[in-house]
Amino acid sequence: MNNIYLPKQVRVVTVSRESVDTVLLRLEFIDKKIQKNFAYLPGQFMQIGFPDWGECPISICSSPTVAGKYFELAIRDVGQLTHKLNQMRIGDIAYVRGPFGNGFDADKFAGKKLVLIGGGCGFVPLRPLIDDAIAGRIKTESLQVFYGCSNEDTLLFKKQYPDWNRGGEFGIILEKPQKNWAGEKGLITDLLKKRKLASDSVAVLVGPPIMYRFVIKELLVRKIKPENIWLSLERKMYCGVGVCQHCAIGPYYVCKDGPVFSWAQLKDVVGAI
Repeated sequence: MNNIYLPKQVRVVTVSRESVDTVLLRLEFIDKKIQKNFAYLPGQFMQIGFPDWGECPISICSSPTVAGKYFELAIRDVGQLTHKLNQMRIGDIAYVRGPFGNGFDADKFAGKKLVLIGGGCGFVPLRPLIDDAIAGRIKTESLQVFYGCSNEDTLLFKKQYPDWNRGGEFGIILEKPQKNWAGEKGLITDLLKKRKLASDSVAVLVGPPIMYRFVIKELLVRKIKPENIWLSLERKMYCGVGVCQHCAIGPYYVCKDGPVFSWAQLKDVVGAI
Protein backbone atom coordinates (compact mmCIF):
# COMPACT_ATOMS: atom_id res chain seq x y z
CA MET A 1 0.00 0.00 0.00
CA ASN A 2 1.33 3.44 -0.94
CA ASN A 3 1.51 5.75 2.07
CA ILE A 4 1.10 9.29 0.71
CA TYR A 5 2.31 10.79 4.00
CA LEU A 6 5.62 8.90 3.98
CA PRO A 7 8.49 10.69 2.19
CA LYS A 8 10.71 8.57 -0.04
CA GLN A 9 14.37 9.10 -0.87
CA VAL A 10 15.47 10.32 -4.29
CA ARG A 11 18.96 10.86 -5.66
CA VAL A 12 20.05 13.69 -7.97
CA VAL A 13 21.10 12.23 -11.34
CA THR A 14 21.83 15.45 -13.24
CA VAL A 15 21.73 19.18 -12.51
CA SER A 16 21.17 21.84 -15.16
CA ARG A 17 21.19 25.59 -14.56
CA GLU A 18 18.15 26.77 -16.54
CA SER A 19 18.11 30.46 -15.59
CA VAL A 20 19.62 32.92 -13.17
CA ASP A 21 17.40 31.59 -10.36
CA THR A 22 16.22 28.12 -11.49
CA VAL A 23 17.82 24.69 -11.67
CA LEU A 24 16.50 21.56 -13.35
CA LEU A 25 17.00 18.47 -11.20
CA ARG A 26 16.73 14.99 -12.69
CA LEU A 27 15.84 12.66 -9.84
CA GLU A 28 15.56 8.91 -9.36
CA PHE A 29 14.14 6.96 -6.43
CA ILE A 30 16.67 5.07 -4.34
CA ASP A 31 14.22 2.18 -4.26
CA LYS A 32 14.27 0.79 -7.81
CA LYS A 33 10.87 -0.87 -7.36
CA ILE A 34 9.28 2.48 -6.53
CA GLN A 35 10.88 4.02 -9.61
CA LYS A 36 9.74 1.21 -11.88
CA ASN A 37 6.12 1.62 -10.74
CA PHE A 38 6.17 5.43 -10.64
CA ALA A 39 3.65 7.20 -12.89
CA TYR A 40 2.28 10.71 -13.23
CA LEU A 41 0.42 13.09 -15.52
CA PRO A 42 1.64 16.46 -16.85
CA GLY A 43 0.51 19.11 -14.38
CA GLN A 44 0.84 16.94 -11.29
CA PHE A 45 3.28 17.98 -8.58
CA MET A 46 5.65 16.49 -6.02
CA GLN A 47 6.37 17.58 -2.48
CA ILE A 48 10.15 17.75 -2.06
CA GLY A 49 12.29 18.67 0.92
CA PHE A 50 14.56 17.55 3.74
CA PRO A 51 14.10 16.46 7.36
CA ASP A 52 13.95 19.51 9.68
CA TRP A 53 13.61 21.79 6.62
CA GLY A 54 10.05 21.03 5.55
CA GLU A 55 8.88 20.51 1.99
CA CYS A 56 7.41 22.48 -0.92
CA PRO A 57 5.22 21.64 -3.93
CA ILE A 58 7.01 21.60 -7.31
CA SER A 59 5.42 20.75 -10.67
CA ILE A 60 6.85 17.77 -12.54
CA CYS A 61 8.30 18.99 -15.82
CA SER A 62 9.40 15.81 -17.59
CA SER A 63 7.38 13.64 -19.94
CA PRO A 64 5.37 10.85 -18.27
CA THR A 65 7.06 8.45 -20.72
CA VAL A 66 10.27 8.56 -18.65
CA ALA A 67 8.55 8.01 -15.27
CA GLY A 68 9.90 4.48 -14.90
CA LYS A 69 13.48 5.80 -15.07
CA TYR A 70 13.46 9.30 -13.56
CA PHE A 71 11.48 12.53 -13.23
CA GLU A 72 12.50 16.19 -13.41
CA LEU A 73 11.71 19.22 -11.28
CA ALA A 74 12.57 22.82 -12.19
CA ILE A 75 13.05 24.66 -8.90
CA ARG A 76 13.19 28.43 -8.56
CA ASP A 77 15.28 29.92 -5.73
CA VAL A 78 12.74 31.97 -3.74
CA GLY A 79 13.32 30.99 -0.09
CA GLN A 80 15.45 29.00 2.34
CA LEU A 81 14.25 25.56 1.24
CA THR A 82 14.31 26.25 -2.50
CA HIS A 83 17.74 27.85 -2.08
CA LYS A 84 19.00 24.62 -0.50
CA LEU A 85 17.44 22.62 -3.33
CA ASN A 86 19.17 24.92 -5.83
CA GLN A 87 22.52 24.01 -4.26
CA MET A 88 22.10 20.25 -4.78
CA ARG A 89 24.70 18.32 -6.71
CA ILE A 90 24.79 14.93 -8.46
CA GLY A 91 24.45 12.15 -5.90
CA ASP A 92 22.76 14.30 -3.22
CA ILE A 93 19.65 12.93 -1.50
CA ALA A 94 16.26 14.59 -0.97
CA TYR A 95 12.86 13.34 0.13
CA VAL A 96 9.66 13.42 -1.91
CA ARG A 97 5.97 12.60 -1.67
CA GLY A 98 3.59 12.35 -4.57
CA PRO A 99 2.57 12.74 -7.26
CA PHE A 100 -0.38 14.87 -6.17
CA GLY A 101 -3.22 16.63 -7.95
CA ASN A 102 -5.20 15.73 -11.03
CA GLY A 103 -2.89 16.88 -13.84
CA PHE A 104 -3.75 17.45 -17.50
CA ASP A 105 -5.61 14.70 -19.32
CA ALA A 106 -3.63 14.72 -22.58
CA ASP A 107 -6.24 12.46 -24.22
CA LYS A 108 -8.58 15.47 -24.28
CA PHE A 109 -6.08 17.32 -26.49
CA ALA A 110 -5.77 14.62 -29.15
CA GLY A 111 -6.99 15.75 -32.55
CA LYS A 112 -7.42 19.34 -31.30
CA LYS A 113 -5.73 22.64 -32.04
CA LEU A 114 -3.68 23.01 -28.86
CA VAL A 115 -2.63 26.42 -27.53
CA LEU A 116 -0.20 26.46 -24.59
CA ILE A 117 0.30 29.77 -22.78
CA GLY A 118 2.87 30.17 -20.00
CA GLY A 119 3.96 33.10 -17.88
CA GLY A 120 7.23 33.22 -15.91
CA CYS A 121 7.98 30.09 -13.89
CA GLY A 122 4.43 28.98 -14.69
CA PHE A 123 5.91 27.75 -17.97
CA VAL A 124 7.40 24.75 -16.12
CA PRO A 125 4.39 22.32 -16.17
CA LEU A 126 3.82 23.03 -19.87
CA ARG A 127 7.17 21.48 -20.84
CA PRO A 128 5.97 17.83 -20.85
CA LEU A 129 2.93 18.78 -22.95
CA ILE A 130 5.17 20.54 -25.49
CA ASP A 131 7.64 17.67 -25.63
CA ASP A 132 4.93 15.02 -25.99
CA ALA A 133 3.02 16.98 -28.64
CA ILE A 134 6.16 17.56 -30.74
CA ALA A 135 7.16 13.90 -30.38
CA GLY A 136 3.73 12.82 -31.58
CA ARG A 137 2.74 11.22 -28.30
CA ILE A 138 -0.13 13.73 -28.16
CA LYS A 139 -1.56 13.71 -31.66
CA THR A 140 -2.76 17.31 -31.90
CA GLU A 141 -4.05 18.91 -35.09
CA SER A 142 -1.74 21.86 -34.48
CA LEU A 143 0.43 23.30 -31.70
CA GLN A 144 0.91 26.92 -30.65
CA VAL A 145 3.12 27.83 -27.69
CA PHE A 146 3.30 31.35 -26.25
CA TYR A 147 5.71 32.23 -23.45
CA GLY A 148 5.85 35.51 -21.56
CA CYS A 149 8.79 36.25 -19.28
CA SER A 150 10.48 39.16 -17.53
CA ASN A 151 13.85 39.15 -19.34
CA GLU A 152 16.45 36.95 -21.01
CA ASP A 153 17.97 35.89 -17.68
CA THR A 154 14.75 34.27 -16.49
CA LEU A 155 13.88 32.33 -19.67
CA LEU A 156 13.66 28.58 -19.09
CA PHE A 157 14.59 25.55 -21.22
CA LYS A 158 16.51 27.61 -23.81
CA LYS A 159 18.28 24.56 -25.26
CA GLN A 160 14.94 23.17 -26.43
CA TYR A 161 13.80 26.25 -28.37
CA PRO A 162 15.14 25.07 -31.76
CA ASP A 163 13.17 21.82 -31.52
CA TRP A 164 10.06 23.64 -30.32
CA ASN A 165 10.29 26.12 -33.20
CA ARG A 166 10.40 23.26 -35.68
CA GLY A 167 7.52 21.42 -34.02
CA GLY A 168 4.92 24.19 -34.10
CA GLU A 169 4.37 27.91 -33.64
CA PHE A 170 6.53 29.10 -30.74
CA GLY A 171 6.45 32.72 -29.61
CA ILE A 172 8.31 34.51 -26.81
CA ILE A 173 7.66 37.97 -25.42
CA LEU A 174 9.69 39.75 -22.72
CA GLU A 175 8.38 42.48 -20.47
CA LYS A 176 11.76 44.08 -19.66
CA PRO A 177 14.29 42.83 -22.23
CA GLN A 178 17.84 44.03 -22.67
CA LYS A 179 18.49 46.66 -25.34
CA ASN A 180 19.79 44.13 -27.87
CA TRP A 181 16.68 41.91 -27.64
CA ALA A 182 15.38 41.45 -31.19
CA GLY A 183 12.12 39.71 -30.29
CA GLU A 184 8.72 40.83 -29.05
CA LYS A 185 8.48 43.24 -26.11
CA GLY A 186 5.49 43.55 -23.80
CA LEU A 187 3.02 41.32 -21.98
CA ILE A 188 1.73 37.91 -23.02
CA THR A 189 -1.59 39.46 -24.07
CA ASP A 190 0.31 41.73 -26.49
CA LEU A 191 1.71 38.61 -28.13
CA LEU A 192 -1.67 36.87 -28.31
CA LYS A 193 -3.31 39.85 -30.00
CA LYS A 194 -0.84 39.50 -32.88
CA ARG A 195 -1.48 35.80 -33.45
CA LYS A 196 -4.38 33.90 -35.00
CA LEU A 197 -6.24 31.58 -32.63
CA ALA A 198 -8.97 29.27 -33.90
CA SER A 199 -12.24 29.39 -31.97
CA ASP A 200 -12.25 25.58 -31.69
CA SER A 201 -8.82 25.55 -30.00
CA VAL A 202 -8.13 24.03 -26.60
CA ALA A 203 -6.05 26.45 -24.51
CA VAL A 204 -3.90 25.60 -21.51
CA LEU A 205 -2.72 28.42 -19.24
CA VAL A 206 -0.12 28.32 -16.48
CA GLY A 207 1.16 31.47 -14.81
CA PRO A 208 0.39 34.13 -12.22
CA PRO A 209 -3.29 34.93 -11.43
CA ILE A 210 -3.04 38.42 -12.92
CA MET A 211 -2.04 36.82 -16.24
CA TYR A 212 -5.08 34.55 -16.17
CA ARG A 213 -7.45 37.44 -15.82
CA PHE A 214 -6.37 39.15 -19.02
CA VAL A 215 -5.50 36.06 -21.07
CA ILE A 216 -8.87 34.43 -20.38
CA LYS A 217 -10.59 37.63 -21.44
CA GLU A 218 -8.64 37.56 -24.72
CA LEU A 219 -9.45 33.89 -25.32
CA LEU A 220 -13.17 34.47 -24.74
CA VAL A 221 -13.07 37.35 -27.25
CA ARG A 222 -11.66 34.79 -29.73
CA LYS A 223 -14.78 32.64 -29.05
CA ILE A 224 -12.86 29.85 -27.32
CA LYS A 225 -15.33 28.07 -25.04
CA PRO A 226 -14.86 28.12 -21.22
CA GLU A 227 -14.81 24.31 -21.17
CA ASN A 228 -11.89 24.42 -23.63
CA ILE A 229 -9.81 26.73 -21.43
CA TRP A 230 -7.69 24.86 -18.88
CA LEU A 231 -5.55 26.42 -16.18
CA SER A 232 -3.35 25.29 -13.34
CA LEU A 233 -3.57 27.03 -9.98
CA GLU A 234 -0.81 27.11 -7.39
CA ARG A 235 -2.48 28.66 -4.38
CA LYS A 236 -0.85 28.30 -0.95
CA MET A 237 -0.49 24.54 -1.27
CA TYR A 238 1.12 22.93 1.74
CA CYS A 239 0.04 19.39 2.66
CA GLY A 240 -0.84 18.22 -0.86
CA VAL A 241 -3.78 16.08 0.26
CA GLY A 242 -6.56 18.53 1.21
CA VAL A 243 -6.04 18.34 4.96
CA CYS A 244 -4.52 21.71 5.94
CA GLN A 245 -7.09 23.69 3.87
CA HIS A 246 -4.61 26.46 3.02
CA CYS A 247 -5.41 26.16 -0.68
CA ALA A 248 -9.22 26.26 -0.46
CA ILE A 249 -11.09 28.31 -3.08
CA GLY A 250 -14.87 28.11 -3.05
CA PRO A 251 -15.81 24.42 -2.99
CA TYR A 252 -12.37 23.25 -4.15
CA TYR A 253 -9.02 22.34 -2.65
CA VAL A 254 -6.40 23.26 -5.23
CA CYS A 255 -4.01 20.46 -4.21
CA LYS A 256 -6.66 17.74 -4.29
CA ASP A 257 -9.37 18.85 -6.77
CA GLY A 258 -6.78 20.59 -8.95
CA PRO A 259 -4.36 22.08 -9.58
CA VAL A 260 -5.85 21.72 -13.08
CA PHE A 261 -9.32 23.21 -13.61
CA SER A 262 -11.36 24.28 -16.61
CA TRP A 263 -12.53 27.88 -16.75
CA ALA A 264 -16.07 26.47 -16.89
CA GLN A 265 -15.47 25.16 -13.34
CA LEU A 266 -13.96 28.36 -11.96
CA LYS A 267 -15.67 31.25 -13.74
CA ASP A 268 -18.35 31.63 -11.04
CA VAL A 269 -16.08 30.93 -8.06
CA VAL A 270 -15.28 34.15 -6.18
CA GLY A 271 -11.54 34.68 -5.76
CA ALA A 272 -10.56 31.81 -8.05
CA ILE A 273 -8.04 34.07 -9.80
